Amino acid sequence: MKKFLLAGIFIFLLCPIVQANEVTEDYFDIATNYCIEGDYKQALNYLEKILAIEPNNKNISDLKNGLTQIIQGKNSSFILPKSSVIQQAINCKKNGDKQGETSILNTGSDYWTYYFLGELHKQNKNYNDAINAFIKSVNSKPTFTQCYLQIAICYFELKNYKQSITYLNQYLKVNPQDDFAYALKSRCEANIGNYDMALSDILTAIALENSIDYRFLEGKILYRMKRYQQAVEKLEQLTEDIQTAEIYKYIGLAYADLNNNTEALINLDKAVLLNDRDQTVQNKYNEIKLRIEK
Repeated sequence: MKKFLLAGIFIFLLCPIVQANEVTEDYFDIATNYCIEGDYKQALNYLEKILAIEPNNKNISDLKNGLTQIIQGKNSSFILPKSSVIQQAINCKKNGDKQGETSILNTGSDYWTYYFLGELHKQNKNYNDAINAFIKSVNSKPTFTQCYLQIAICYFELKNYKQSITYLNQYLKVNPQDDFAYALKSRCEANIGNYDMALSDILTAIALENSIDYRFLEGKILYRMKRYQQAVEKLEQLTEDIQTAEIYKYIGLAYADLNNNTEALINLDKAVLLNDRDQTVQNKYNEIKLRIEK
């Protein structure tokens, strides 16, 4: 996914992503302060200084691209305000004072502090509290549609897939190019058995971003749709990049349903070697092996 700007900004403010040396840490702190003050050109200047030292630092590169969009007048609704509450919360975050961070954010009453509070609850897996905070944020600023995506993620984690889909649909109305949202919606649809819609959504995500993870999900959905030959073709293309028990499991099970016992055994054997705790795979492997030996 081409990371949406807001997520990058929050990573920028809340996560210690620069730890290589004191110089880059200092530059990062300076860039953070400039970002909070709204001086994005100076923040960008210090991100470029970090990249001169760490040219392969992808997090910093993503942040640089995000701030460049702001400077060019894009995604202006994501610009951070000058907020003393946010600044205090960030300072607590840097000092490892989680209780202080939470207490300070609870004193705020604007959409940014609600959003930060939601992010904090989400990181702590307090998803219902996170949802409440994100709802307060979007109610305070209805155009702040990023909240819909965050609410959808929380509902997904709570396995409330229908509610997640509801908020994803709201989010996609105004953010139709977000591949991550389409992929998440595909997972939700698959989890409630709506495989046709799940396939449509993941194909849209792939068209926007040709991700290996998305293509893997496509293969799994095709298997669930009993389109076994297509599933095998899609999944086998990924085995150079993905060598997990899960992918060999799906390939093996698809081959079994195609009555290709030899290929089924080969792939299920790989799955068992990588994860011998999956009883479904073990049972299927034993069943096919017994069938062949008769």
